[in-house]
Amino acid sequence: WTVDSRVDIQTRLGLSYMKLGRLEPAGLALGRALALAPNDSRANHAMALFQLRVSDRAAAEPYFLLAVDTDNNNFSAHNDFGGYLCQSGRMEEGLAQFDRALRNPYNDALYISQLGAGACYVRTLNWKEAERLFSLALAQQPTLPPALYQMAEVMFAQAEHFRTRAYLQRFFDTGAGSAASLSLAVRNELKLKASDLAQLHANRLRLEFPTSSEASAIARLMANSND
Repeated sequence: WTVDSRVDIQTRLGLSYMKLGRLEPAGLALGRALALAPNDSRANHAMALFQLRVSDRAAAEPYFLLAVDTDNNNFSAHNDFGGYLCQSGRMEEGLAQFDRALRNPYNDALYISQLGAGACYVRTLNWKEAERLFSLALAQQPTLPPALYQMAEVMFAQAEHFRTRAYLQRFFDTGAGSAASLSLAVRNELKLKASDLAQLHANRLRLEFPTSSEASAIARLMANSND
């Protein structure tokens, strides 16, 4: 076996163990990959994701930096590093990583980069830019649940309540659902004075996510709206 093939095998093995939740052998496999090739972009990317998985955010950054610096075409690493930076409050740096991914001619999953960049703009309350990016993602993947939900959030933030309803309906039509999306649906229908629809979503929230914080908050909201 060549060094490259051994690194590839250990990296794939580590990622597979992570998917199974077997973190100890995942860390060992990725450690072996990096011992063979300390500057391998994919192995460093995988190790960065591993550090995030074990909740060591500070340890992840050096691996992300090596992953993107050693292979500018690793757009997946740029996406994940961008998300990491935005979640850390470093918006400009995060958006720069997404921009590099979006400009990569080998990026065959642009919608993932657009979704990540849009989420970063949501954090800055730049609704128009977020809307533009989510729209681009949905043009490629019209039934992508995260993009549909994010668009609903963006529409709600701009008081576009009928459009919020439309995006939420498309989201629910995919079979997706969450406490957050049902909570948004209730709040949006109350804005539209559609109390029957609000109650319908509130009932579903209570039945499907009874222990969620959203269920408790919506129960209080509905009680107050009926007073």
